[in-house]
Amino acid sequence: MVSFSAGQSDKLPRRALSDDAYEHVRRGLIRSRYRSGERLVLRPLAAELGLSPTPVREALLRLVSEHALELNDRNTAVVPAMTQRSFAEIHDLRVDLEMRLAAAAAQRASDHGIEALVILQQQFMSASQARDDGGMAAFNADFHTTVATLAELPLTATILKNLWMRIGPIYALSRPMIQMQHEGRTHPHDDLIMALRQRDVAAAQEAVTRDFEHARRWIEPRLS
Repeated sequence: MVSFSAGQSDKLPRRALSDDAYEHVRRGLIRSRYRSGERLVLRPLAAELGLSPTPVREALLRLVSEHALELNDRNTAVVPAMTQRSFAEIHDLRVDLEMRLAAAAAQRASDHGIEALVILQQQFMSASQARDDGGMAAFNADFHTTVATLAELPLTATILKNLWMRIGPIYALSRPMIQMQHEGRTHPHDDLIMALRQRDVAAAQEAVTRDFEHARRWIEPRLS
């Protein structure tokens, strides 16, 4: 978490403080720290970060402009509510983007990058076995955004990472998270890692498709 002492924050320009607050909240959205419908109240959030309200307000308004947050009738930043219709739109966008990125990653991912995915998947499964909902959601987001980076399609990856600011709170909304079952098969993340190692585009896309469908079947019944 980004946090500053009073002395440290006084020495940094306001733009830098605003950027740090922005990255803190953005990462929290992506990694499911915040739930759909949750309010991000300015002063408590500023106190948490050890900052004055002004740079935090600027960060929240920036996220509002990117449609990651909304303002309610009291001008408080709120994580957008999730409905069946908005979930379907986000799900379809995610499928389109991650299919492209998985195919590119199968052609371009380095051995070092693939090993980073192995570590993230181990952390994800450890969190699953420990029933650590927050850890599962965070490592799942880290896994998918790392695949996007390995694809070496920076514009597409940026669009996906921005979309994950809306995806992350969906997973937070769906807690408690279940220990995932995949009909006796290996986890789709493991299948994707194998496909990247083998440079198999079709297998990479099949793995992410199975992952999407499992997530959809699990999340949709939990939405209003």
